[in-house]
Amino acid sequence: MTLSLLAQTPSRAPEPEPAHEAFLKLDKVERAFVYRRGTLTRPAKSFNAVDGVSLSLRKGETMAVVGESGCGKSTLGRLAAGLMRPTGGYVDLDGISFGELSADGWRDSRTQVQVIFQDAAGSLDPRLPVETQVREPLDLHNAGTREERRRRTEEMLMAVKLGRHLWKAVPGELSGGQQQRVVIARALILEPGLLICDEPVSALDVSIQAQIISLLADMRDRLDLTMIFISHDLAVVRQIADRVAVMYLGQIVEEGPVERLFSAPMHPYTKALLAAVPVPDPAVKRSKQLLMGDPPSPHAPPAGCRFHTRCPIATERCGTDMPEMRSFGSVHVACHHAEERS
Repeated sequence: MTLSLLAQTPSRAPEPEPAHEAFLKLDKVERAFVYRRGTLTRPAKSFNAVDGVSLSLRKGETMAVVGESGCGKSTLGRLAAGLMRPTGGYVDLDGISFGELSADGWRDSRTQVQVIFQDAAGSLDPRLPVETQVREPLDLHNAGTREERRRRTEEMLMAVKLGRHLWKAVPGELSGGQQQRVVIARALILEPGLLICDEPVSALDVSIQAQIISLLADMRDRLDLTMIFISHDLAVVRQIADRVAVMYLGQIVEEGPVERLFSAPMHPYTKALLAAVPVPDPAVKRSKQLLMGDPPSPHAPPAGCRFHTRCPIATERCGTDMPEMRSFGSVHVACHHAEERS
């Protein structure tokens, strides 16, 4: 890791890399959780919060993961960050396989991947000054001299537009937006290659959300970051993502470039999500996409397509056969009726 200055020339548009040179690759990743322990008379029961997910990101690319609460977005983010070990499949970050890392190897990998969580206040130590908390990753990894660490900390605090008068403050003296700026500075001070953002703006006011999204986009361009941006807010996703992956009950049902997915969604679930996004112009007429019922329990997902119990175009085949992910140009869709919408 180098202590390079942040005032480098931004390079937002990396040259496209061949598919086999993905910076981050998730291949058929699964993560099971036990919800009932086994006894002498009954077996244990578990469910897959993430079930067979495959994704790949190029260096400098931003992938948004969207879906309803409980669909597995945050679990997928933790798997991509190496905070959880997959129970199936593998996660590879620039040649590092998280499932095979030793304890020392996992610690070293933290310089390459960082996470920003939704609860900024809960991510910070309430007793330590802002400046100390931002510098702490450099101290833990013994990066550079003491003077270099101090200078690097000041650069990062200025880069996230946090005034000098706040550097000695404790988190309780800051607003929610200021706390999130501290968390961003601390996550990026090690210059990671991968940044996982798990609902980073959902707890903030709309005006502050726009500032934080703009800051994240700016830092991504300065540091050539690869990002996974987890959110349920499609309006926010459109501002920052290059590609979008839509999750439902632990599986990816559609994935593709953000503008292509927003303009011509192919999966009925994606279409319903987009139809629910508020439009500020009351004169705009939109077709309603009402979904029937509630999402099934992840403990007992339905057979076949997991969305068929709520899908307006489901057929008998949808209730028996699991759809495979198929490619239609730049878009990948898991739906038996994708041809009809291509």
